[in-house]
Amino acid sequence: MDAWFELVTTRRTQLEAYALEQGRHNRQDSAALIVIVADAEPMDFLAGFWAGVLAGWTVALANPNWAKQEWQSVTDQINPDTIWSSPCSTCSPIRPLIHSPTRPLQTAPFILIPTGGTAGQLKFACHTWATLTAAVHGFRRHFQSDNAPINSYCVLPLYHVSGLMQVMRTWLTGGQMVIAPFKDVSSQNPLSSQLASACLPPYTYLSLVPTQLARLVAAERFSWLRQFHTVLLGGAPTWTALLNQAIKHQIPICLTYGMTETGAMVTAMRSQDFLQSVVSDRPSSGWPMPHATIQIEDSSRQLSTGEVGRVVVTSSAIAHGYHNLPSSSFKGQTFYTDDLGYLDSDGQLHITGRASSQIISGGENIFSSEVESALRSTGQLLDVCVVGLPDAVWGEVVSAAYVPLHPNVSIASLKLALDKNGQISRYKYPKRWLALESIPRNAQGKINHQLLKMLFDSSASQSIDGQ
Repeated sequence: MDAWFELVTTRRTQLEAYALEQGRHNRQDSAALIVIVADAEPMDFLAGFWAGVLAGWTVALANPNWAKQEWQSVTDQINPDTIWSSPCSTCSPIRPLIHSPTRPLQTAPFILIPTGGTAGQLKFACHTWATLTAAVHGFRRHFQSDNAPINSYCVLPLYHVSGLMQVMRTWLTGGQMVIAPFKDVSSQNPLSSQLASACLPPYTYLSLVPTQLARLVAAERFSWLRQFHTVLLGGAPTWTALLNQAIKHQIPICLTYGMTETGAMVTAMRSQDFLQSVVSDRPSSGWPMPHATIQIEDSSRQLSTGEVGRVVVTSSAIAHGYHNLPSSSFKGQTFYTDDLGYLDSDGQLHITGRASSQIISGGENIFSSEVESALRSTGQLLDVCVVGLPDAVWGEVVSAAYVPLHPNVSIASLKLALDKNGQISRYKYPKRWLALESIPRNAQGKINHQLLKMLFDSSASQSIDGQ
């Protein structure tokens, strides 16, 4: 750890020296200075983040694996003064406890967290130390009845809000943290066995996206998953069969809802509530956390219990907008999401889809999520994604990219299963089908819709007419 503290000090000194060279002698002047942190090695990444915060710079988090076009978009938006980047090191993936430096924290002007890259519209949410701290306090009050430290086992990227917030929770509560590549945790190699057998302190949380949980379930890592205080699950919709598997094997799952703009989670179940629940096609994302309130609106009109509308979040953890990108989605501490959902009679949030994922085919409104849920319920698919593609006759057509469970899966077998379960009307059945070896996803399990549509355009996807 001495070497890490030394790296923090060195980088901070470099930033402060640069500010002096540029004539930025006070914090207000230095607010315009921006450092991008894009180190591939986690400890270097955290050193750069902490140095930037302490030096009073705006700190922008970046994915070291972004492609050339994405980096061009980033530099055009941010125009950074400094970029820190280093190749991935070969040291052990198990990281020791990371404590904050002892001197009082100086709040950086902004902490810019990337979002939206999978849609081809990369942007940065403008958080501050105060907004992220509010999210940490809300998390602690929701999950813990005492002031015990929060410990994290992190397998998510640190440049993503779901990874960064695990760091923030341990830093601000004096907890412990392990950082490990997910591939080492989920694989069957000796290092994986070492990681799986690690003794965890109380109140240790594991954050996963659904595809990661599916891989751990397939690898039968049930006992390892059960040792966590809570396994936080979010980032993408979770299918019913996977949740039933989690209940069967008593994995302490907590379904959550949140996003980069809200400082991660704003609603969450508790693991004991999940294990006692009966999973429906639209499982609950839990109750609003102490630092947030949820409303369901339609054209600025607040809807009643059970009515589906746009999810609106009010919280002290809301970002201050997007960097250099005006947005009507932010109004003070309120964020108007693109998600559709409803509040049940118990006050729990249920997400039904996204406003932008609505498909209008032949004048009928169809949501991708309901078609995906019906296809998953056939039990014939490993993965699926439904999108709307332009069509001269229908306006848009429902199009399904899928990963078959076995070679005998066919469009005919899927349609037959859809007929039997009766979950959706026939006009909602996909008209275009594309079998893939895997659905393109990023490290958080979110689908790269831009790439997926390119695959449809470049492939001989099968069309089923006359539906």
